Amino acid sequence: MIRLLVVDDQELVRQGIVALLGFEQDLQVIGQAVDGEDCLAKLPLLKPDVVLLDIRMPKRNGLDTLREMRLLGDFTPVILLTTFDEPITIAQGKQLGAQACLLKDIAHEQLTAAIRTVAQGKTLASPNVPTHTVFSRRELAIIAQLCAGKQNKEIAQALQLSAGTVRNYLSIILEKLEVRDRTQAIIRLRELGLA
Repeated sequence: MIRLLVVDDQELVRQGIVALLGFEQDLQVIGQAVDGEDCLAKLPLLKPDVVLLDIRMPKRNGLDTLREMRLLGDFTPVILLTTFDEPITIAQGKQLGAQACLLKDIAHEQLTAAIRTVAQGKTLASPNVPTHTVFSRRELAIIAQLCAGKQNKEIAQALQLSAGTVRNYLSIILEKLEVRDRTQAIIRLRELGLA
């Protein structure tokens, strides 16, 4: 039996997910939470096998909740659920350690298959996420330096790369963000919550 905690601030959505999962003999919803704070309070008590975690919630959103879980040493598999197809946000979720990031309009069969896969300790590739908007770890490291106001030479020294390599990475980052220069990139990254 796979034990689940369902976290969503919208009661109708949360109850709908719970009702659908109730049809599965090997899945059991052992708890519900209305936001990230509620989730963090219930996790140590319920000890679920998988958490279905909405991204957009009041008080503490799904990404902040996932970040806090990992900082607290809780590595319960997490499936992030979102209404909005925002590749950068989904990429952030993967970076924070989510095992899957799925759109809420996913078919019932796909959701239950994802839960079973994640419960086995596997990670799913995210559907509907164009790969050109997902940043590698190296690109995220360069983004952090860029947002700290570092110039290419300083970034190269900090990350032990050549200046040419940094320039190449920055070109790729600008292309992925669909902007023309560093200033626009920083503005866009702030809008996306990556700065």
